[in-house]
Amino acid sequence: MNHNLTLKVCIAIPTINEENNLKVLIPDLRKLFPNAYIVIIDDGSTDETSSYINQLMRTDPNLLGIYRNERLGIGSAHLFAMDFAITKNFGILITMDGDLTHSAKDAYKLFDAIQDNDIVIGSRYLHPKSIKGWSWFRIALTQGGHLITKLFFGSNIDMSSGLRAYQVSQIPLESIQKNCSENYEFFFTSILVFIKHKVKIAQVGVLLESRGSGKSKMDLGLMFRGIVKLFEFGLRLKRVKI
Repeated sequence: MNHNLTLKVCIAIPTINEENNLKVLIPDLRKLFPNAYIVIIDDGSTDETSSYINQLMRTDPNLLGIYRNERLGIGSAHLFAMDFAITKNFGILITMDGDLTHSAKDAYKLFDAIQDNDIVIGSRYLHPKSIKGWSWFRIALTQGGHLITKLFFGSNIDMSSGLRAYQVSQIPLESIQKNCSENYEFFFTSILVFIKHKVKIAQVGVLLESRGSGKSKMDLGLMFRGIVKLFEFGLRLKRVKI
């Protein structure tokens, strides 16, 4: 693959209390993305995440910690990442979780694929047994959400995946800001906006490991709310030009 090395790469990682996981993830990313700009968007961690990031920033000029002091929502963090990448004139934006369920190796797969696409999604559903070591509850949540999107929208896209790569020039930021929530449903609704704007979306099969240290921030309430909003937005999207 002949990468377009003139495009600056930004990797955005939303976090809440992921200090120990970032100590593994950031060095792994630096091995594969030595020149990428890494942005940690932290929502009020109570561990030593900020101390660790501040320490790294002393020697890594391409790493930045954004500290928002309270939990503003995973969708809000992704919206921030998009706006940041556009404002700072990055060519490619990669978003990923900071809990080690997303690996640096899979992020690089997306980087390969984004050269020929507008958006690339890291999908959990292209290969059997791609979800490794997860609890039955979390598997049920993700599989249920994916089944609903397939039935309702006729789409095989892994709409709730946060592992994504974007050609920054193809992000319809105004439409996303207007239509997408700051919470979990951002993942579903943003894909619908991209489909509406006819951008070229591809998927790459990835292997999701069980998270590293700490506890998951996802719960049944957030997932259920996301599904409800998906239906509401999907119905509105068919009627309203965005």
